[in-house]
Amino acid sequence: MIRRLLPFLLVVLMAPYCWAAMQPVMKQRVGTPPHLVLKSILTTNSNPPSPKQNAATPTNQAPYITWLADSDSRLEASRILPATGNHIYAVRNLANQLITAQGSVDYGIHFLHTPVLLITGNSDSEAISLFLQQPQALPATIRTELDHLLLPALATQAARNNKERSLGGKQLSLVEHNVDFQVELAIQRYAQRIKNDRLVVIGAVYDLANSYGHGKNSLQIININGETNLKKMRQLQLLKPIPPSLLTTLGRAKKP
Repeated sequence: MIRRLLPFLLVVLMAPYCWAAMQPVMKQRVGTPPHLVLKSILTTNSNPPSPKQNAATPTNQAPYITWLADSDSRLEASRILPATGNHIYAVRNLANQLITAQGSVDYGIHFLHTPVLLITGNSDSEAISLFLQQPQALPATIRTELDHLLLPALATQAARNNKERSLGGKQLSLVEHNVDFQVELAIQRYAQRIKNDRLVVIGAVYDLANSYGHGKNSLQIININGETNLKKMRQLQLLKPIPPSLLTTLGRAKKP
């Protein structure tokens, strides 16, 4: 009986996020033919690496960051660190969810010993847009993965003034709440390493749409070890050695 009720409850809870009229999932444009993609891969591979590139390839992994990010192909690791070779261990899935990537993230934290776990959502998130607008039109496999967004979605729904937001505002709000939710899960999962000052969990939004006004593709930090208040965040010991000029991209989107 409970299993039969779950789909109904999900539809009821998500009703405020869905369009009044259910619309089909938009078809993507026709992509580049596979043979041209393969040709590009083989052409790139046929170019021998320079001696500098060979010398720069380390024997073992020693990344600074475990990066849990959305699978969106527009995200560039070079916006996180300028020289990404061996510095970023990336784990990517739909809507940057810890629960669907626990083993991969555990590997970065417990075996690669990265001092930072960076969790990024992204503005203009296509996965979250589909979740908000037309979840029942998605294939079951994708819907099952995105169903884990239900809890942060409920937090978004309960946020003050959220009912007055546009669809774009609701989407960005869910992106932020989802980052907070994933950070909280990570804090619980890696509590001992955080307590021993061996790990910092940072939540951020990769701003594809310039929603925060600092330019497209900037990184907006909204959560550090569970602290989301901007004033308190600025007072964290972690940030004291950092010049104030570099702290302009802290905080979250202002409510209308």
